[in-house]
Amino acid sequence: MEIIEKHQDVLLAGSEVWLVRPRGIDDILRVCVTPNRIPSADERAGLVIATDAELSAGTLISTLRSCAVGLDLPLLYGVSVGYPLDANPPFMLRRNRELTTSWPAFEPVTPALLGMPGVARTGGADAFLAFLADELRPALAEAFPIDTDDATLTGQSFGGLFVLYALLHRPDAFRRYLAVSPSLWWNGRALLDAAARIVESRPAPVARLYMCVGELEHRARFSQQFSAPVPEDVREVLRAILGNIDFPGDMFTMEQILRRWQSDQFSVESHVYPEEGHETIMGAALSRGLRRLYGTL
Repeated sequence: MEIIEKHQDVLLAGSEVWLVRPRGIDDILRVCVTPNRIPSADERAGLVIATDAELSAGTLISTLRSCAVGLDLPLLYGVSVGYPLDANPPFMLRRNRELTTSWPAFEPVTPALLGMPGVARTGGADAFLAFLADELRPALAEAFPIDTDDATLTGQSFGGLFVLYALLHRPDAFRRYLAVSPSLWWNGRALLDAAARIVESRPAPVARLYMCVGELEHRARFSQQFSAPVPEDVREVLRAILGNIDFPGDMFTMEQILRRWQSDQFSVESHVYPEEGHETIMGAALSRGLRRLYGTL
């Protein structure tokens, strides 16, 4: 990983921003790093890495700081990973690549919904996971008093899908996993099928998983949101997705699969949050999910 630039963030007090070029990703990523309090000389902090910095950075650090004041969370560095603020194409297209496995049929969908031409590539989850675990985390430990063995990964929507992908494919990369509104409908629910195979063939990891969705994440609401005029081939893909979309059902199916991992060192729980939708759940999820994962709720 090449660190192109470091500077203090003008939007989040006490935050340091890195612009980096990963070895396996042909792009520049923006990393926002903030402790929830100032560590003393001999303290080492845990680490919470969140996807989608454009959406998560402010919520993550305000939650971590508020919970630190109330002693609800320990000393933690919040690290949100996204793209340069002037990125073109914008992050809403780029994130499809980093957070998913390959699904060519979906690649025209996000641009069409945003009224833009072209495609948003998919299939970069392995490269992004390698960047977080093998490049970014060691670099953070060199720069800050961070215990790299005490790391949590969180993300929402495609980010939640990525969190579960990471748990299944590199379970030792993080100690805790917080998957918010995971898009398990992706590519015909391929990750649910993969989970069933992996659980049967591998021992349980040393990890804790917390999943949550909102009660308003249902078919009728998504059908309303995705009603914009789009080309027929894109509409066909949307029809297939919306006809089967079931965020709570998919989450509970994943929980049932993962509970087959019988071990005192692995735990999984899932919750449906009342009165929360796909766009509103993240604040509640970070507060409740992190406190559960760190044993203070």
